[in-house]
Amino acid sequence: MKNAVVWSEIAVSDLKRATAFYEKLLDGELKPETFGPYQIALFPHADDGVGGCLMKGEGYEPSAKGTVTYFPALPGIDAALERAWSAGGKVLMPKTALPNNQGFIAHVSDSEGNRIGLHALV
Repeated sequence: MKNAVVWSEIAVSDLKRATAFYEKLLDGELKPETFGPYQIALFPHADDGVGGCLMKGEGYEPSAKGTVTYFPALPGIDAALERAWSAGGKVLMPKTALPNNQGFIAHVSDSEGNRIGLHALV
């Protein structure tokens, strides 16, 4: 098994606002699309990697509880936390070292109130 997780959808109320938040956080562009009755914005990903999107539509409700999706914090946690804060996010868990030199994580609240994670080696 190459990837145990193959897709992630993050519920949003305001796709335009959420797209702006994540583009600033990730320092990259998301691709807007329509999927049936849903509006989505795709995260950049390799064909053989884990993909995902922001999802707006019936049955999708932002939440600070439940599953946490982690994003790469490049070039490091401190820079990503600064971008999250400047995009309107809130730090929910500060930079925290993982055991055995596995890097660092942090949690932030996105523009929609979802809890998301950041991970970096520095």
